[in-house]
Amino acid sequence: MAKVGRPPLVPEVDMPLLLEKFERYIQETEIPIIAEFAYQNGFGKQYFQDREEFSFLIKKAIAKKEAALERGALIGAINPAMAIFSLKQLGWRDKQQVEHDGNSGVMTIVFASPEDDHGD
Repeated sequence: MAKVGRPPLVPEVDMPLLLEKFERYIQETEIPIIAEFAYQNGFGKQYFQDREEFSFLIKKAIAKKEAALERGALIGAINPAMAIFSLKQLGWRDKQQVEHDGNSGVMTIVFASPEDDHGD
């Protein structure tokens, strides 16, 4: 029986080369952007997100990006608004808590990563 459907974008024999290229991109890029790597290699980022063999590298790229954005914003090397925007694209969010002590209210804004959200 003949195979039906669209052939894969990357033949299985070439997959190790693409994985190595993605690893090198992560290592050599200060703030890795999955969509940028995908574009540079003629794919949509969804292709990488749909393939199990890329899951570890995607997590590695996101971890490096989060760290670089947070550090850059803290030391003033990156525009804080852009860092916040980018981190929100990765699932971070502003979490507002309001505490009242009788007559005055105190509002605390906490910036939390997706891992920090415990269903509050």
